[in-house]
Amino acid sequence: MIDISIIPPILIEILIWIGIIVGLIWIWKKRNWSILKKATITIILAVGVFIGFYALLTSTVSLSLSQGSNFGKINYDEIISNAQKAGYKVDGPYYVNVKQEIGVHPPGIKELDERFGADYRFLSVGYFYSEKVHLVAEYKEGSTDIFFFNEDRSYEPFKPEDLPPDKWIVEKFRLIFDLNEQESMGYLTQLKNSIIKGQEYQGMIGINVKKDINIAAVYSNLKGTSSNSSISQTTGEGSFIETFYNEDKKIGVLNFLVPNVRIIIQDKGHEYTINIDRLGGVATGIKFSPDEKIPEEEYRGIFKKMFFDLGLPPETLDELKFE
Repeated sequence: MIDISIIPPILIEILIWIGIIVGLIWIWKKRNWSILKKATITIILAVGVFIGFYALLTSTVSLSLSQGSNFGKINYDEIISNAQKAGYKVDGPYYVNVKQEIGVHPPGIKELDERFGADYRFLSVGYFYSEKVHLVAEYKEGSTDIFFFNEDRSYEPFKPEDLPPDKWIVEKFRLIFDLNEQESMGYLTQLKNSIIKGQEYQGMIGINVKKDINIAAVYSNLKGTSSNSSISQTTGEGSFIETFYNEDKKIGVLNFLVPNVRIIIQDKGHEYTINIDRLGGVATGIKFSPDEKIPEEEYRGIFKKMFFDLGLPPETLDELKFE
């Protein structure tokens, strides 16, 4: 019996190939086009078909992920050692989902090193003028991207009046980049000129500043002006946020990450992965073909063995839901 679920993709593929053939015939019939032009267009079309075909092939793999959880304080290095001893593949470190380091590790902030480890990375800082209007300074190597958001106008052009007062912006520029007032005013002018030129996107306006963020000063300022803070838990990818409050008002956020690794095993043609980060975040995933079904008892049993081998409590898997 034919699985009718495969008919629509086949019809779509047939129509695409018909369209390609018709398109090629039309291109090569154009008498006023040079051979070079026709060949160039054909090559571009061929590359597009190759990319589409590759995407079609790779889309035959399904991925089932569990909701990430956090185990609190763990011995990260010991878990990696246990994985290697058990014969698992240990892939990483990853910085969220890439192997290339992102962000920067700021030197000389002893408190953050003690809290998050010597390999944590800083990504960005945000300051809130109000609940809906805020500034974000995002680290780039050798420069910083500055964005202003007005969430009340998320689908409207950004206007100069959407910005916080000049005094507030100049004060933040001076703090973030260790600038004098004149330099800060120069960047404020550049920002307003961006608005006039219409360089906005859905309630956001930004500029690039060729200076590094003074992370130590920013951290000290947020600590000194807040009454309390909270830290989000990692869930396997290693990203987390520290949010600072003055009473119940949010005044700023710091975005960080810690590295994570992927611990992998192959079983019956399926790939089982555990993502784990240094702050105790854990997530599990399975790669398999879309026409397959793996019994829940089977995949949970494999993950429980992996957890046991790594030194993680296997019973916690009973609380995880797979999607």
